[in-house]
Amino acid sequence: MDWLAIILLVPATVAALYYVILTSVGRQPRPLSAIEPRHRFAVLVPAHNEEISLPTTLRSLHSADYPAELVSVVVVADNCADDTARVAAAAGATVLVRHSATERGKGYALRFGLDAILPQRSDAVVILDADCQVEPRFFRALNAWLANAHAVQVAVETRNADDGPTGYVGAIGNAFDNALSAGKDRLGFAVPLRGSGMAFRREVLERFPWTEYGLVEDADYAARLRAGGVRVRFVPEPLVKSESPARKADLVQQRRRWRAAVFGGSGVFWNWVESKPLVLLQLALAGGTAALAGSGWLIAWFAALVALTGLVYARMARDVGLSRRRLKSLAAAPAIVVRLALVTLGGFGRRDLAWQRTRRAAEPARN
Repeated sequence: MDWLAIILLVPATVAALYYVILTSVGRQPRPLSAIEPRHRFAVLVPAHNEEISLPTTLRSLHSADYPAELVSVVVVADNCADDTARVAAAAGATVLVRHSATERGKGYALRFGLDAILPQRSDAVVILDADCQVEPRFFRALNAWLANAHAVQVAVETRNADDGPTGYVGAIGNAFDNALSAGKDRLGFAVPLRGSGMAFRREVLERFPWTEYGLVEDADYAARLRAGGVRVRFVPEPLVKSESPARKADLVQQRRRWRAAVFGGSGVFWNWVESKPLVLLQLALAGGTAALAGSGWLIAWFAALVALTGLVYARMARDVGLSRRRLKSLAAAPAIVVRLALVTLGGFGRRDLAWQRTRRAAEPARN
């Protein structure tokens, strides 16, 4: 039994140290000095049945502190059955309507939008989900970072952390991902793309045309950029606020789509390390095995890992903020984490799910 506990504890140790080191290194980011607005931005918003969420997103873009003549907003109304196109046009965005019975998913919408945007010769393209809000400094920060970088990913913060346990779990997850990316960037590594709040200089998109149409198109594109020598940098300011699924069923559906990133490509081990539910599940299994082995030093090893991992999560909870309501959500979090881990493990046998849009918190439950 000792050998089995060791087999489980060794990778759990790698993951715990990885979390501690990266999240610690990234806690003191080096901000860039502001420069005069000079980049002309095209903002691409792929939208599938987003008439409810889209107005808030567009209002935040139009309210940003940046010269209006240097920002254009393009919404791709992709296979919509609602008033997304009308709502986008009323808010002053350029609207591209796309219909296809066979080519469905965010990747196709992005390619459709980029084909229209790139000939306009903007300096950079920003990709933003239709349920996000940007902070007033959004474009000024991108303007500074893109003076020396070719591709960037902005820190994403959850705006509905109080929408029950799933909202709070999503907020902790976003804070964790931000901290990991900040550490990677500080150490000189490329950071992952997260689908929203990412920006590219025009020449990058021309050199690497968008051809990613799978369930994790952002991860696939990031891998291609990395292989091509383009380092994605991280903007540590939480300049984009997104919505996490407020219902467990919607969160599970989203993670079924995302699990393709864990088992895809050649870096499966490191993909596993960054799958927080899988790491926590393995840590629990390692602890149970150490207890069954009855070995004091194995139990002490497990306890040290729990302390290290708990320290990291305590930092993330502090960053997100605690309240009486959030403490109740925190108590329900373990059951959600176990569910997400089991869903992710399901990727060993099934990774061929079709793309499905994640339902927004303001939308009614499906029958």
